Amino acid sequence: MRARSIAWRLALAFAAVCALVLSAIGVFLYRSLAAEIAWRDDMALLGRLEQVRALLADSDSLDALQARPRLYQNMLGNLDSLLLVQRADGSNVITINPRQRALPPVQAIPRDQPPQRRDVLTWQAADGVELALLSGQAQGPNGEALTVIAGKVLSEREQMLGSYRLRLYLAVSLGALLAFTLGLVLLRRGLRPLRKLSEALRGIDLRSLDQRVPTAGTPAELLEPVHALNGMLVRLDDGFQRLSQFSADLAHEIRTPLHTLLASNGQALNHPRSSTEYQEVLASNMEEFERLKRMAENLMFLARAEQAERALDLRTLELHQIGEELCDYFEALADDREIRLENTFSGELLADQQLLQRALGNLLANAVRHADAGSVISLRRRDEPGLCWLQVHNLGPVIADEHLGKLFDRFYRVDPSRAEPGDSGGLGLAIVQSIMQLHGGRVRVSSEVEGTVFELGFPLEVPRRVNSHD
Repeated sequence: MRARSIAWRLALAFAAVCALVLSAIGVFLYRSLAAEIAWRDDMALLGRLEQVRALLADSDSLDALQARPRLYQNMLGNLDSLLLVQRADGSNVITINPRQRALPPVQAIPRDQPPQRRDVLTWQAADGVELALLSGQAQGPNGEALTVIAGKVLSEREQMLGSYRLRLYLAVSLGALLAFTLGLVLLRRGLRPLRKLSEALRGIDLRSLDQRVPTAGTPAELLEPVHALNGMLVRLDDGFQRLSQFSADLAHEIRTPLHTLLASNGQALNHPRSSTEYQEVLASNMEEFERLKRMAENLMFLARAEQAERALDLRTLELHQIGEELCDYFEALADDREIRLENTFSGELLADQQLLQRALGNLLANAVRHADAGSVISLRRRDEPGLCWLQVHNLGPVIADEHLGKLFDRFYRVDPSRAEPGDSGGLGLAIVQSIMQLHGGRVRVSSEVEGTVFELGFPLEVPRRVNSHD
């Protein structure tokens, strides 16, 4: 289905509005003209009645008036005007009726009453022609009572108004057509920036995500959408770069255990070995498989977290109890390195218990792995307005500033050579960050001579898209 053109639709709407406005103006002018013509005709009839009354009153005899019919015809001036002067017995003294039209009975106004517009009668003949009639009493020579009927056929008025209506129809039609044409031309010229924007966007693909839509010469109405598009391109470029880097890092991380498995199995197959040696090879292989399994599970968790597929099961948790359980879990690993775990958590926190334990567990595992032997790892709580900060503090090598901003990236290690069996494959801190994003919180790290501190900032308000339980 062909898409509808915005320019055509707006041009049609503009033409319709212009036609409506022109029609309203035309109706006003037409009614004004019709009212003006009607007023003029009525005034002519009123004046004619007064003139005939005065003429009859000043005449010496009716015979003299009857002998001069052409005078009255010239006074009327056209074939559409009527003039009748009748005696009391109904006989006509003066009859000016060029088309011999039959007239209806008309109520005559008294002689001493001046005629008004309301006294004019509009009457339609059998052939559909309208007439304006006015009748009044008059006094003839010797005080004789007479009746004067003045009239006018309105055909000329109707013809004039009909011609005016036709011109109005033509003017409105031509005005609407002109408005549509000019509107379409102007709209197409005005939409040129959109076409340029489309051309600029068509030139951006996966290999040119660093390009941006130019803002120079862009109309003010399109600046905000252009800035939004450029912002979207920045996010897409960043996401694509992160995805590319993630793919490369994932290939690198998987290659190491796969290379180890292939090498150990190849050596085991090339030379006969005892059952004990085969068991050692299988045990080594199991460690690599466990490493691959943890990596796959962590990647699946990160994918679900980024797609917001997991709803938080928020509960009010006793932080001291959570800290005790974590310390008990890592106690054996800490004892091997003569590290003491100190739990000073206190109070309550609204959070998902499993995710909180996983985030703190990842931080504790990382702290135990990198803390100095014989040192203390402490769990602390610090509150700020709107945030509850949970801290994991350990004494160990200072992390350089250039590494601090990358610690939560996937597969990033400050020292790749220190990868140990049982670690998270470089995904532990990335998982911590995803957990905090699910909670609507923050994560940060600082490292100085006094120690390294990882902090989890939980909001004191319930985030959106969660299931909370008291």
